[in-house]
Amino acid sequence: MKFIKNFLALFSALILLSLSNAAFAADFTANTKHPVLTAALNKLEAMNNRKVIDVIQGNNATNRPIRIMFRNLEALGFGTCEAVTAKTSDGSLAILISANYKEAPVEAIACLIAHESVHHENTKTYEEEVRAWTCEVQTWVAFTSYNPSLKISDSKLVKRLNYLSKLYTKDGNQMTSIANLIANNPAYSSLKRS
Repeated sequence: MKFIKNFLALFSALILLSLSNAAFAADFTANTKHPVLTAALNKLEAMNNRKVIDVIQGNNATNRPIRIMFRNLEALGFGTCEAVTAKTSDGSLAILISANYKEAPVEAIACLIAHESVHHENTKTYEEEVRAWTCEVQTWVAFTSYNPSLKISDSKLVKRLNYLSKLYTKDGNQMTSIANLIANNPAYSSLKRS
């Protein structure tokens, strides 16, 4: 009888704990309705990446939640970009992620969201781009430190993130090689330097 009472007490506690965790889960409906993007935001939340989550939810230059969606970026004139941050007609921001990455691991998509969250400042400077890439690679390093199996994927996005994280760790967690990639990329040649 004592076993049954202990079991019921433990079972009740687990139910209450799971309900309380659900009650405290972040609400990302103002950001996206797409389940993959919601899962990516939940991964950022689970990693306690408050800076990115706060920016996405409205603590940004517009004081509004940033909408996040998959789009055919090539058709929109963004060539082979992985993602872009764009200002909408009402003055809010939207993060557009290449529709090619819908099947990528949600952690990799979360890294793109982390990168694009930096662009809420919209300074269009070399330094902002380096900060964005830094945020992206540090997020990937955190995810893969927790779950190294994420590195094993045929996803083009994962391969890119693995390459960037190798450069980052080779430089002793500095952005020297990545900053040089940005500096030598013709797509970023018009960026101002502070």
